Amino acid sequence: MLTYYIVVPIIYLLSYIPTGILYRFAHIIASILNKIVGYRRKVVINNVRNSFPEKSEKEIQAIAKESYLHLAYRIVESIRCYGISKEEIEDRISIKNIEAFDECYKQGRHIVQMVGHIGPWEFDTYKLSLICKHKLYAIVSKVSNPHFNNLIQRTRGRLGMHLIFMQDSKKFFETPLPEPSLVTFICDQSPSNPDRAHWSNFLHRDTAFFTGAERYAKLHNAVVIFTKVTMNKKEGHYIGEFIKITDTPNETAPGEITEKFVRLLEQQIQETPADWLWSHKRWKHKRNNNQ
Repeated sequence: MLTYYIVVPIIYLLSYIPTGILYRFAHIIASILNKIVGYRRKVVINNVRNSFPEKSEKEIQAIAKESYLHLAYRIVESIRCYGISKEEIEDRISIKNIEAFDECYKQGRHIVQMVGHIGPWEFDTYKLSLICKHKLYAIVSKVSNPHFNNLIQRTRGRLGMHLIFMQDSKKFFETPLPEPSLVTFICDQSPSNPDRAHWSNFLHRDTAFFTGAERYAKLHNAVVIFTKVTMNKKEGHYIGEFIKITDTPNETAPGEITEKFVRLLEQQIQETPADWLWSHKRWKHKRNNNQ
């Protein structure tokens, strides 16, 4: 409780610092995390090394070092979202093919958006709130402090995003949605129950993935897309592209949708390896021999 009342005013004050200045701070934060704190450095190095066995040790160290800068970008972007304007979001992210969403809306089709921890996921959420006609939902995990949960709800909902906590998702899955909706699933986290996961060879390792997005898409006959957002030439500016995975989810084999997501995410990580969140312990589960 005390932490909340100390931290929140600081976040709000920082959120009104111009974004360009916050990005300058990001370089300082990256150096502190990497060189001084050594935040999960062993995890980062091991994850990168095991994912790119073909790269030299010099290349691995370079990716790890740059990944701290991208982590710092995500930190300052999350802070900035508490005070960012619609106009700035419009300026910072451009979208190649929003017409894909418009067509689904006209047809009354729901959309499932599958994303990973790569690129500006907070800015991407805000951009969707501005350009998408669908009602927006996101499946997220609760944090331990209920006051911070309420803060996250208010902040992400400021432009129209409705958060569904994972603990409440079963009821949400089964409830028919009265209007065309877009539901975002973060699909590259380590699932709590590996026995119910989809397993795939991902970045040279046996890896478990959530299947919630695929199950939801089939329940509601939703169009499934992968969202790819990469940094433009200018720091803090991005370009997004929506890649269709399927518009006939019930005609796909079990695991097919999730596997297509895995391959698209892997391709993006191989293109811009430092932009993924390498500090997470994603490979802590082992596959059951019966799977």
